[in-house]
Amino acid sequence: TIALHWNEMQMKMLQVIVRVEIKTVRMIFENKYFSYSKTKYFIANDEKHYSANACLLPICSLYGAAVTTVEGVGSTKTRVHPVQERLAKCHGSQCGFCTPGMVMSIYTLLRNYPEPTSEQMMAALAGNLCRCTGYRPILDACKTFCKESACCQRKANGKCCLDQEDDLFDKEEKVSTRLFSTDEFQPLDPTQELIFPPELMRMAENQPKRTLFFHGERMTWISPVSLDELLDLKAAHPKAPLVVGNTSVGPEMKFRGVFHPIVIAPARIPDLNVVKRMDDGLTLGAACSLSLVKDILTNAISEYPEEKTKVFCAVLQQLRTLGGEQIRNVASLGGNIISRKSTSDLNPILAASNCMLNLASRGGKRQIPLSDVFADGVGNNIITPEEILVSVYIPHSRKGDYVSAFRQAPRRENALPITNAGMRVLFEEGTDLIKDLSIFYGGAVSTTICAKQTCGTLIGRHWNEQMLDEACRLILKEIALPGSPSGEKVDYKKILVVSFFYRFFLEVLQSLRTMDPCRYPGIPMEYRSVLQDFKTKIPQSIQIYQAKPSQSPQDPVGRPIMHQSGIKHATGEAVYIDDLPSVDGELFLAVVTSSRAHAKIVSIDTSEALKGPGVFDIITAHDVPATNEFYYSDGPEIIFVICVGQIVCAVVADSDIHAKQAAAKVKIEYEVLEPVILTIEEAIKHNSFFEPKRKLEHGNVDQAFETVDNIIEGEIHIGGQEHFYMETQSVLAVPIGEDKEMDVYVSTQHPAIIQEMVAASLGVPANRIMCHVKRVGGAFGGKLLKAGLLASVAAVAANKTSRAVRLILSRGDDMLITGGRHPFIGKYKVSATRIQGKSTCPYSVNKSFSYNQFNFKTKLLARKPRDSVTVQPFICFCLYLCRGFFLCFVGFFFPSPFVSFSFYSSFCLSFWEWEAKLAQTSAEVYFKMSIWYVHTKEQLVFTEPVSYRKSYPVEEINLFPAHALSSVITIH
Repeated sequence: TIALHWNEMQMKMLQVIVRVEIKTVRMIFENKYFSYSKTKYFIANDEKHYSANACLLPICSLYGAAVTTVEGVGSTKTRVHPVQERLAKCHGSQCGFCTPGMVMSIYTLLRNYPEPTSEQMMAALAGNLCRCTGYRPILDACKTFCKESACCQRKANGKCCLDQEDDLFDKEEKVSTRLFSTDEFQPLDPTQELIFPPELMRMAENQPKRTLFFHGERMTWISPVSLDELLDLKAAHPKAPLVVGNTSVGPEMKFRGVFHPIVIAPARIPDLNVVKRMDDGLTLGAACSLSLVKDILTNAISEYPEEKTKVFCAVLQQLRTLGGEQIRNVASLGGNIISRKSTSDLNPILAASNCMLNLASRGGKRQIPLSDVFADGVGNNIITPEEILVSVYIPHSRKGDYVSAFRQAPRRENALPITNAGMRVLFEEGTDLIKDLSIFYGGAVSTTICAKQTCGTLIGRHWNEQMLDEACRLILKEIALPGSPSGEKVDYKKILVVSFFYRFFLEVLQSLRTMDPCRYPGIPMEYRSVLQDFKTKIPQSIQIYQAKPSQSPQDPVGRPIMHQSGIKHATGEAVYIDDLPSVDGELFLAVVTSSRAHAKIVSIDTSEALKGPGVFDIITAHDVPATNEFYYSDGPEIIFVICVGQIVCAVVADSDIHAKQAAAKVKIEYEVLEPVILTIEEAIKHNSFFEPKRKLEHGNVDQAFETVDNIIEGEIHIGGQEHFYMETQSVLAVPIGEDKEMDVYVSTQHPAIIQEMVAASLGVPANRIMCHVKRVGGAFGGKLLKAGLLASVAAVAANKTSRAVRLILSRGDDMLITGGRHPFIGKYKVSATRIQGKSTCPYSVNKSFSYNQFNFKTKLLARKPRDSVTVQPFICFCLYLCRGFFLCFVGFFFPSPFVSFSFYSSFCLSFWEWEAKLAQTSAEVYFKMSIWYVHTKEQLVFTEPVSYRKSYPVEEINLFPAHALSSVITIH
């Protein structure tokens, strides 16, 4: 028996293994149609291992399953598992907060495949995030388990191109030390792993299935065992959601405050787990996980002829990048369809492929095409609330069928698509005349949509360029995208909508030419790259440590030393703030933040919140015994302040859930003030700037622009940056008992400031506040002053209640309250005049930003290319700090060097492109730049830097066209 306690506030990347006894899952095998062997998919009396996200997996869904957490894999008290050992010794741990998740993903893969391939290892880790270690050492640890060599063997002698030889270092002076030695690793022995609990095996074999009821404080979880019982429950509770993987309902309840008093879990019903093979296609149960669907389609593709598997290949292509392994292991096929989300990668291709839905209700059963569900947009009610999706029929492709799926997202994996599409065309036999055409798009509007009119118009047309031009025009006309204030996203989506069809056109044209090269034209060479898929390559990299031969063995400098807490990170024994044991009488804190940008708070009604279960008190600014603001710069840092994203009050309760529920009931009445400035563009429009404005000018630039031959202008937009540490802001304040003494356990980079701020807020000497920092789960500059403000909030609550108070921010509250690094807008205007003679000049930029100082310099360095330009000293550079009603916070008191240099590199690259157009003459060049960035410190002015902080100079760099960006990103 394993007792589990998961705190949803703890965003630790902890994942669990769910080992399901396969005999509890009923699969329907029909001898007449089904040719899969049982041993191919499922082995009788065997077990299957799944990795899953603990923050999404309902504990009620684990009935009959064995759960293994990172603590169960191995520990320093018993035996460290090879996965944990290698991850630590290969330096795959830094802050350690993500390490347990890495361990569980690798462990799951090794339980299913003791000798995995590199591709399987990459796929297993695709759902894990790491912010500080970097993935190279983690992958190095993983490669030690892979059966094939990770070496590229590209050298003539058969050695790796990254081998530590040749000119990497001077052999006479330095000695290369490898990061780790594989001889020190204990071998992986599958026979020593945990077995499936015999009690669960006996329960699955002997006990009859029965409906499960789990009653909570506010909701009830019901898990039926038959389809008839499910239909009765759905008729009695039509608004109750059906939950299998909880990947849709879970985030809605957690992040959007959606509440369901009754939840129905149909995963144990055999009819919803059916896998049936027929002459013309496959029928898959609605509760089948996406991982199971992926495996079934992969095996079907290997057994069927190619012309029958085009639909399967297109669906499989989308499944490979849909979420991560942990999501696909629990998410269901039916849930993906019924949710009707526009971001679904499967709905467009399933609808275009003429898939059928098998529905059931108390009134009977029926079958409908999936395309009908999306025929009329969001308002389509073809599926009634009482109906249940039982299974999905996926047909074989036919001769003359061509099917493709497309997807464009910010990242290839673990990212919602910007736009996706599914397309199918059927030709008249032996011709290129369109007999049937289906085009579906997702991500464009609020649900999947069909280009029905376009498809109807193109039927009977030849598959040629004239058809392509007509199709693009019709698609843009039919697929109406909602507008946005800036319009950039809409324009980009329009480009994607047309580009997807263009690629589909080329794919089909290439296939037609392959069948009949004489009849159909080939694709020009310059267009063939469109058809090439981006392949994920195994990263090849190396890190070299160098030590002198005469160095003492006790001297660690230049040697790769394992992290002192590396093993504890990998075993889950490393203690972070939220891992600290509960203190007797401990209370939990939930903050209430302002939801208006520029407004006056008229009233705060806490009456309903105080009536909530377990609520102890409400903490406001009036409860702060002493200081409510701190001046560590020119502007104040305030504990409770009235502006967007900052804390208005806080609720203290006996549990984290009760505190959150009560915080949601606090009612704040606002009086909206004008103007509301939320963007840099709005600040420029309203002339809202901090004074004085800095301007660096040499010569009369405006006059020079009137007498030039060529002018180029540009604009650079750089968004703000979130620190995105894995461990959110965390505080535990424990009163000692006399003279307001207090122990504060906090995740921070600056314990001294935390001590001073807490002491100042309580009005006591700093020596009465003991600040404890054992380790931090990532920070990156985001846990300096803001950590002190939150620690002060918790300390004020602990002081008022005389009880220990724990404050662990959720990811959403953390990003809302702490802010991030500034967004930028940069505009430049450059001109040149032809002059006689030739001279040479590179572009070198040397600049620095600090919290109170701005400094910009340009220098001319000589070089001798054949064609160049001469920069004359006509320069105008302006910096504007925009005043707005939004929250920003710069961790180290100055804008990111990478952000700042991105602007200059973009300018220089544009300038070099323009320079190449000059015809072997030099030029007299003038340029003018302006940069806007936001800051919310109202007292912030450009003065001389304060005594304890100097400006941060950045080394000069030569921005050559070929490698300007690579030079920029190496600056620190």
